[in-house]
Amino acid sequence: MTTTVELIEQQVRRHPERTAVICGDARLTYRQLWAGAGAVARELTARGVAPGATVAVLGPGNERFMTAVLGAWLAGMSWTPVDAAWPAQRQRHVLEDTGAPAVLDTGTGGGQGPDGPAGVPTVDVAALTADDAAPAEPVHRPGGDDPAYVIYTSGSTGAPKGVCVEHRPLAAHLTGAVEAYGLAGDDVLLSFSAPAFDATVMEMWVGLVEGGTVVLRGRALWTGPQLFERVRRHGVTYVGCTTAYFETFFGEELPPSQQEALSGLRGIFFGGEAPSAAVLHRWANGPLGHVPLCNGYGPTEAVIAATRYWIRQGWDGGDRVPIGTCVPGHEAVVLDEDGRPVAEGATGELYLGGVCVARGYLNRPDLTARRFVRLPGRSGVHYRTGDLVTRKDGQLYFVGRVDRQVKIRGFRIEPEEIEVVLRGLAGVRGAVVGVGSGSAGRTRLEAHVVPDGAVDSAAFAASVRTALGERLPAYMVPETVEVHEELPLGGTGKVDRAKVLAGAEHA
Repeated sequence: MTTTVELIEQQVRRHPERTAVICGDARLTYRQLWAGAGAVARELTARGVAPGATVAVLGPGNERFMTAVLGAWLAGMSWTPVDAAWPAQRQRHVLEDTGAPAVLDTGTGGGQGPDGPAGVPTVDVAALTADDAAPAEPVHRPGGDDPAYVIYTSGSTGAPKGVCVEHRPLAAHLTGAVEAYGLAGDDVLLSFSAPAFDATVMEMWVGLVEGGTVVLRGRALWTGPQLFERVRRHGVTYVGCTTAYFETFFGEELPPSQQEALSGLRGIFFGGEAPSAAVLHRWANGPLGHVPLCNGYGPTEAVIAATRYWIRQGWDGGDRVPIGTCVPGHEAVVLDEDGRPVAEGATGELYLGGVCVARGYLNRPDLTARRFVRLPGRSGVHYRTGDLVTRKDGQLYFVGRVDRQVKIRGFRIEPEEIEVVLRGLAGVRGAVVGVGSGSAGRTRLEAHVVPDGAVDSAAFAASVRTALGERLPAYMVPETVEVHEELPLGGTGKVDRAKVLAGAEHA
């Protein structure tokens, strides 16, 4: 099997009447999902959209979103997510950069009309009539080397850059994830991430390649009790979300009724940023400790989650949470500035290779050549992540970003390394570290933290600085610690670092 289309098609033939997708009151069997996708594929083809094009999928992550994605694949096309909440400028950039000939509107409620963002023709997915008797063959069967999707990430120039992932790496990652997470055909996976976040690609499809069921939250961002009720109602066995969502909904002590609703889970996987070690300790050693947690790491360019680390009952991993070892299909290499492998315990830049590497950046051959490289003595292409890591006892640990290093009083510092230590402190649930200006314009480190419960802000800030002083050199201890009730989340469910730091500048 080389494409997700083939993997899904196999399950359609085996279990046509099994429930594939649940969103609110809507349910789609594998047969209905396939038939709806066929209707989308035929409509795109009738409109003259050629195989190989990239179509945009607009709207919340609902059952029609999955129908639209599969429909694009069945027509031999790739897709890119567009969020109706994005500024018009970002929507226009994505549509123009991909050259999208059509927008598949999956239910924005925005009254886009016949022409969607940037004047691109819109297809109303809900209005298409699926033919349940349609032949099981795709309109145009994609190959392993054909593009599957384009996800846009933030760019250093201010314009987002599109990462193009082909079908073979995507299918390899999904099958590797099935093995890594121990998924089975009777699993029910809840996808809670936003469609513009590439982890949603895995959350939506990894269960279906094994014949399971995916539950989608759609447009609404549920409260904790609403989420737990859906876990109970649908018999959810795995939950996928961002780290920030996990800490928001699962990070506090839960009442017995909510503990009971979650007791049947087989696992929760999250990623996107470093988790709070304090929250993980409490979970692993509490009444729900039998439910394992999985900390996933991986840039979009290395096809979703390249590594994973399991936190199991009784876990006592100290202050730092590893990003773990590679998911099958991925390879990790840690090199110093001269391109030489680093010793155990030393810090170096992480390169990710294996089968699961993106094609590159859309319309950016210069940047692709700089970041997707060939390493001496190793086969294939490796993505140069720009992430600093260290390896200890076979486990990888995230340290910080090469391009976020700052120089303060002559010392080179990675603010994210301080964030990792902060998140390992007892009583800290969230943290962002940035650079500001002190007296006489002198550059200084500033920390923004969320306590794990009610605290006296001044006393808590002082205790945090004291704890950091016991773990870090003096030059890495932030001069100021600001205490927040919560940190704002961006559209993908990650902490909006830019907003936190911008707020500090104007405070």
